[in-house]
Amino acid sequence: MLKDSSKSIPDVSIIIVSFNTRELTADCINCVKENSTGIDFEIIAVDNGSKDGSADMIETDFPWVRLIRLTENRGFAGGNIPGMKIAKGRYILLLNSDAFIRKNTLVKTISYMDQHPDTGILGCKLTDTDNRMQPSARMLPGPLNKFLAITGLSDRYSKSRFFGRVDYTWWNHSYPLRVGWVVGAYFLIRRETMDSIGYLDDRYFLYFEEVDYCLSARRSGWDVVYYPHTEVIHLGGKSAEKSDSTFSENGKQILKIRLESEWKYYLKFYGWYYAITVLGIEFIWNAIVYIKNLHSGSLKSHNKRENAKQTMKNILTTLCEVYRSCKRK
Repeated sequence: MLKDSSKSIPDVSIIIVSFNTRELTADCINCVKENSTGIDFEIIAVDNGSKDGSADMIETDFPWVRLIRLTENRGFAGGNIPGMKIAKGRYILLLNSDAFIRKNTLVKTISYMDQHPDTGILGCKLTDTDNRMQPSARMLPGPLNKFLAITGLSDRYSKSRFFGRVDYTWWNHSYPLRVGWVVGAYFLIRRETMDSIGYLDDRYFLYFEEVDYCLSARRSGWDVVYYPHTEVIHLGGKSAEKSDSTFSENGKQILKIRLESEWKYYLKFYGWYYAITVLGIEFIWNAIVYIKNLHSGSLKSHNKRENAKQTMKNILTTLCEVYRSCKRK
């Protein structure tokens, strides 16, 4: 822990954004405190407008943590940016409140960054509580990778270097590798990288922030590296399990946010044609799924039709909203 921030620069500033995760946030902070031997660090906790007393808990139980209280939920990027702005460390770590580091995680990842000055962003192995590995090293998204993922070909032929390219499933994850992007649950940024490309883009509320930031870093000459020799337990994977059930209202909102973020990402870096192509692939595939299950009376087919219909509707809504926005300008 940093003893006197006015006289020294910490090795790492750890930014933890909390949104109604009071107990998890406390566990996350305690985990960092217990597993940071040999590292000078500061923790910056950003409360994203929580209603469960998270901010008061942090202020009372962890008075040495630098606390930022936001009055509303600003999403992943909007929550992390205030912390990034006041961070003093040589490195800046974005750490999810539901992510728990191991004893050697900070030492190993910071040591690797120190020894590889071209590495601007680093992620590490993410596992669930049953030690099952979550996708952590990923190729940059695009039309081909969208097609492979949405059709299930990337899962069916996961050991193929071509079909398994989306999440590097062909690779044994036994050595550090330069990748397209790494997941934001453990997202270690070099100070010089942040100084050169700025903060996260808060035009994304959720999804694609890390992809955007990694691509910006790569285009500025920095390496994005997946480091497999330590791991972080990430509880978020539990809620990402696939289901054939129909969309809940929350699911509809999440889908809408994902599509909006995806559109913004492709438009920002590649232009209109690319953005329409990628969303078009998803629309056409869902149309095929809808038609394929149109004449079956089973509950499974019904749910597939509803999911496909909702996705197509959201894609069209997203395109219409973007079109109207452009006309107003």
